[in-house]
Amino acid sequence: MVKFTIQSLLITVIFLVGVLLGMQQANEGMRKMKGYNDPSLERVVHVSKDETIVLGQSLEQKKEKLQQIETFNVFSKVGQQLATFVHSLVEHMLSFTQKAG
Repeated sequence: MVKFTIQSLLITVIFLVGVLLGMQQANEGMRKMKGYNDPSLERVVHVSKDETIVLGQSLEQKKEKLQQIETFNVFSKVGQQLATFVHSLVEHMLSFTQKAG
């Protein structure tokens, strides 16, 4: 099971890198096809010594944006409450069947 999980994650990472490289190649092709440097066509991935920019936003900007969004916490809390409810429901059902039997 662990081997399957590691292989699946590795394949997913490889495909993600492949998609990003493909997007970069398509962007370069669009620039060459236009014949001039169009500033509206941003680079897909830009890695420099100070920062990494993916799809026009730096990773720091994306991290700050994710921290500001509270929807992830809402879904997490709802999931935890649902799990607690189901767990207690199953415990009550099991205790009821044990008392009856």
